[in-house]
Amino acid sequence: MLAVGQHSDVEFLKAVPGIRIGRGDVIEVDPAMNTGHPSIFAGGDLIGGARTMTTAVGHGKKAARNIDSFVRGEAYVSPPKHPSIPFEELNLPVFLDAARREAPETPVAKRKGFEEVSHGLSEPQARYEASRCLSCGNCFECDNCYAACPEQAIIKLGPGRFYRVDEELCTGCAVCFEQCPCHAIEMFPEPPAAAANGLSGEPTVPANSRSAPDAPCP
Repeated sequence: MLAVGQHSDVEFLKAVPGIRIGRGDVIEVDPAMNTGHPSIFAGGDLIGGARTMTTAVGHGKKAARNIDSFVRGEAYVSPPKHPSIPFEELNLPVFLDAARREAPETPVAKRKGFEEVSHGLSEPQARYEASRCLSCGNCFECDNCYAACPEQAIIKLGPGRFYRVDEELCTGCAVCFEQCPCHAIEMFPEPPAAAANGLSGEPTVPANSRSAPDAPCP
């Protein structure tokens, strides 16, 4: 799916100091999508490359982050990417079966002229297709961890803000880890110096945990 399928007119940019125009009349940019002239950023078909809608949207998001940092007088630092999650690490029983929606097409016998053959998906079908994503390694706020935590250590931060773990309440039981459908939660051994152990060496429950025998009733 092409963004426009045409070359951009860059004549008006040739007189701008710092802007470099490469082969094929495309604007050269650095990794921050900056053209070389302060405050001028570029992306999409203007800088060449794949020239697809997906690429253009990605360029727009990347440029927006760098423009925001530029306005703040900072340099944007991209956060580390989540590690790739293999199929076997997904909690598949949590997901429902969701068959793919096929775009309707005009039968061969009824095709004529230059009318469209493939009619695409309706909005409900497109939303359904988007919801089929397994969100590998990325939290999508399904609330499974929040509902499963026996110590109420998972705190909801609001739509789009995900969750926070109260480490004073968490006992490391791993129920949240087991309930997460997309492996967005990892478990790590607690450093020995930070773990408080009982007489027989077993980890003790935090004093303010709801399951602790001396904890006050809510």
